[in-house]
Amino acid sequence: MADMNIINSLANEPIRPPEFVSLEAIINEIPNMSESNPAAFYLYLYYNDKLLTDEEKNQIEKVIHKLKTQRDAVTTKNIEYLERWKSKNEVV
Repeated sequence: MADMNIINSLANEPIRPPEFVSLEAIINEIPNMSESNPAAFYLYLYYNDKLLTDEEKNQIEKVIHKLKTQRDAVTTKNIEYLERWKSKNEVV
């Protein structure tokens, strides 16, 4: 079944012009980029803005918002942890 998923995915992929920058290229060529980094999707949207449909842009913006929300939650949790650690280790 996995083979059919790959085939369907490739068959449904629109033909892109040569100046199109793939997400894979952004992740591989820019340090510290990954699929969990919202900045990678911002760059993808920036580089390909004129080449994407409105529906594709909306999907990318949803992914960016989701990843940003997840990252913000982790940041908040880390700040809370550091504040607890600081309050326990303060020297009077």
